[in-house]
Amino acid sequence: MSCLRRILGFRWLDFVPNASLMSQTQQQSTCNRIRNRLISIFRHVRRLQGTVPAHEALRLAVNTRAGHRPDVRPEWKRPRGRPRHTWIRQLEVDVGHAADAALDMASDRGVWRAQRPVAGQEGQ
Repeated sequence: MSCLRRILGFRWLDFVPNASLMSQTQQQSTCNRIRNRLISIFRHVRRLQGTVPAHEALRLAVNTRAGHRPDVRPEWKRPRGRPRHTWIRQLEVDVGHAADAALDMASDRGVWRAQRPVAGQEGQ
């Protein structure tokens, strides 16, 4: 934002809200860019072959979110200090579906594009 303010000639003491700055430059907000790229990465990793480690990790994360334990040992617990809002949970919020449903939708390109636009091609 500070770079945009400098390009447009605003001084540091001028009060210019971020919303008006975004409307003047006709750019997406940073949150929208991050959200679109997160969804794009999810779609990309989903379509990788099942033997690729990234695909296996995604499948494990989705299964864990759906309630399946990643380890069969009864004494297994999730480690302390984990983030409160995980990548998969944020994806569920952004897409509006459960992680396992989003995983199934992402396997079919037509269904996924009807649900979510491609990152960078969404309306400003």
